Amino acid sequence: MAFLLFDVGSTYTKACVVDLQKEEILAYTAVFTSADTDINDGIEVAKKQMLDTMPDITIEKTLICSSAKGGLKMVAVGLVPDLTLKAATLACYSAGAKVIQSYSFELNDTEINKIETSGCDILLLCGGTDGGNFEVVLHNARKIACLSRKFPIIYAGNKSCQDEIHQILSDRGFECTICPNVMPSFGILEVGECRDIIRNIFLKHIVKAKGLSKLTSLINEIVLPTPYAVLEALKLLSKGTKNEPGLGDLMAIDIGGATSDVYSINATFEIGDNVGYKGLHEPLEKRSVEGDLGVRYNAGSLVEFMPDYVDQDPGLKEYIKRIENDAHLSENFLYDHLLAKTCCEIACKRHAGRLETAYTPMGVSYYQQGKDLRNTSIMIGIGGPILHSKDPTDILKSALYTMENKEILLPLHLDYYLDRSYIISCLGLLASRYPDSILRILKKNLEKIT
Repeated sequence: MAFLLFDVGSTYTKACVVDLQKEEILAYTAVFTSADTDINDGIEVAKKQMLDTMPDITIEKTLICSSAKGGLKMVAVGLVPDLTLKAATLACYSAGAKVIQSYSFELNDTEINKIETSGCDILLLCGGTDGGNFEVVLHNARKIACLSRKFPIIYAGNKSCQDEIHQILSDRGFECTICPNVMPSFGILEVGECRDIIRNIFLKHIVKAKGLSKLTSLINEIVLPTPYAVLEALKLLSKGTKNEPGLGDLMAIDIGGATSDVYSINATFEIGDNVGYKGLHEPLEKRSVEGDLGVRYNAGSLVEFMPDYVDQDPGLKEYIKRIENDAHLSENFLYDHLLAKTCCEIACKRHAGRLETAYTPMGVSYYQQGKDLRNTSIMIGIGGPILHSKDPTDILKSALYTMENKEILLPLHLDYYLDRSYIISCLGLLASRYPDSILRILKKNLEKIT
């Protein structure tokens, strides 16, 4: 039983043919996406490259995930930055979206104008625990209702005013979907149903809006945004199944030309002895996206994080300037390695939890915010800047705990793996359908490095 699987990205289209009976990857390839012309062209090239070598194979089904045309872009609106806004943002990330704007408290006219021109695909409106504050949420709904551009809106805030929210937005022509509160009570995060609604809207509206529905002549299903598929594969790889053990707690980083995605999958939420906790408990299966960290389109933003390198090597600064003018500039492996290493370091520091010190009349107290990743033991490298590096381990080591930043709760020790064949996103399409087989294929095809 063979499946043809595609991951259509903004730059590259990755594809593989998987035989589930043999539990083998029969072929894989990566070609330019051709997003500026017709996405079908890139898919046809990838398909031909693989299937021409296997003329007698029968394909059971063809599936696709996509982050082309900018991926799934969302705006998140919450109440308190560290609570409902963070819950909204985490819900977006778990659904494979990129949060292009986020706002807390009462929206003002400047923020509304920014939303109007944001080009977002979906807006997620949250705020208040169930039975709590609803005045701010109603204010924000009324402001959003004045927007002239119509796009799907999900309301996942205080249930006490959800009927009124739906009425306000529906009367002004918005498609408003009501979802259970992503933070129903203080500090409690529940994003599962919101994530599924985001995915359904992606399939119903966004695929068509981005012109991806033209692919239906070539494929059976457009299933997921690519980061969603990656998260599904990583969850399976970490947790395993009843019949096949997983690898345990792990992290993964996907460094791209424009963004860096970090994933962490943990069995338990760890809080140290004699340590308090502040803020929202983050999900055990967490994804974060750093929209300013990329080795091409956002290379210029990396300068501030690597002043020593830039000061010592004028050629690096010149290279970054050239990249900003031409994102398809030929690679300089030394400089691209430094850029990727900086992306890994900063993205993982932002992803990890922190330990804060408070001095009180009773003595020193410690408070944790976010996830403690110190016992996480595996790091998986995804994406071209890591895979093309001559020393990928050196890049991935940037995710380790250091005494210089001992308040940042990064892993103490890591074993390193590479997704050398670009299969994680593709296999994530089948992770929930054939978990035992896909897990064994994943474990066979990840390359352990030293």
